This record gives sequence, C-alpha cells and structure tokens, in this order.
Amino acid sequence: MKKEQRKRSVSSKPKKVTVKFFLNQAVQPMIEGKVKRYPLYALITYDRKNTMMRCHYGQYYKDLAEIDKAHYPGLLAMEERVIRKSIDYEMAQSKSEFDLKGIYKKYDQYCIGIHMLLSEHMKMLLWNILMRLEPFEFAKALNFNDPDVEFDTLYKMARKLYKDFASLLPKDFDQEIEAYQLFMKLYRGSFFQYTFPTIIEWLDNSAVNGFREKLKEHYSQSHSMVNKSIEFVDSIVRGKLEQSDT
Repeated sequence: MKKEQRKRSVSSKPKKVTVKFFLNQAVQPMIEGKVKRYPLYALITYDRKNTMMRCHYGQYYKDLAEIDKAHYPGLLAMEERVIRKSIDYEMAQSKSEFDLKGIYKKYDQYCIGIHMLLSEHMKMLLWNILMRLEPFEFAKALNFNDPDVEFDTLYKMARKLYKDFASLLPKDFDQEIEAYQLFMKLYRGSFFQYTFPTIIEWLDNSAVNGFREKLKEHYSQSHSMVNKSIEFVDSIVRGKLEQSDT
C-alpha cells in the first residue's frame, strides 16, 4: 500500500517547464558589414521533450548580450512570461495529457499586445468610413499599413481631408475612440519596457484585473464606464481569437 501511494505522489508531481533563449545559427543570417546576426529563438523543454520557436519581439543579434543594449532589458523577461503563461493556459484547457505539440501556433496568437489589437481595430473602422467618401485617392494616400502610424494621426488627417467625414461616423464611434485612447494613455509607459499586456494575459485574467483597477482610478464615479471599457477590449480580443481559429 505504501509503495502504491508513493508511486501516485511521484506521478502527480508537476512537470517542469524550462525556457532557454539562443540565436539560431542554422538559418540565413542578416549581414551588416562583417557582422553576422541571427534571429532570437526559444528552446522549450517539458516532460523531457523539446521544441523551439522564433521569438515574436526579438530581432537579429550578433550575441545574446546585445539584446539588452538594443532593447529595454525587459524583452527576454516578457518573451519568457508569455511562453510560460501560454503553456499554463493550454495545460488548463487540455482535456488529455498535455504536450508541446503546436504550442508555437498558440504562442503566435497569444503574444500579441492588446494595444496592437485595439489599434488594428480602430484603423479598420476608420478605413471602412473613408471607403464611403470621395475622393477615394485621399484614403489610399494615407498609410494605414504602417504600424508606426497611429490611429490618432490618421483620424486627425481624415477629419481635415473630408468635409462630410463627421456625418458618416457610426453611432458608438466616439465611445470607442475614448476607450481606445484611454487604454493607450493608461499603458503608455509600458510600450517601451515590454510590460504591456498581451492576449494571453487577457485570457488568464491578469490583464483584465489590472485594467479594471486602472479604470476604477480614472472612472471613480462610474462603474458602467469601467464595465463598458472592459467589454470593448474583450470583444476585440475574442474576435481576434475566433478569426485566428478559422
């Protein structure tokens, strides 16, 4: 009986996940002068099995030490945080024995920053409005595809370019702009420090709780605005995941 109990306790012990970063020298390097730079990868070990995948936010480097010089030191910490949370979440969702098969696909979905989703959403809404206005050449001249061009910039330009712009705005567009701009304001300090919330942190509720606390400070007298802001972000996150699964 004691031996059987011991076997059960050993088998129920949580399996360790390890994450090790490396530069993948098996792929074509980026060459700058005489310096060869390689993309950042993560080697993940779980249950004595390995898988590796390209890091989303890492770029090309000559060595690992260069990462902290090229980026804020939080980049690797964020990559590891997203990887571990993605694995934890998939473990909790799995109805059978978990393994690392396909985890890179989930990581690609889960690592996206919430602010990037919101920006993409607002740009899409704005583009749909401009498609109904003349001349269409003005809309084509605006650079909607450049991630460095913020929605606020495009919105200000559109208002100046089109006389009939305001008449075509959807009913709740002003509220969505307010929710978007508030999110960007509340998290602005995190964008260059790799501490911004990602999809996986929305799914495990850590980002939801953090956002709610920030909203309570801003909307101290309005619980409805807190709930509406969270619902706005949640609908975009869920919509993105549904789109990715199709």
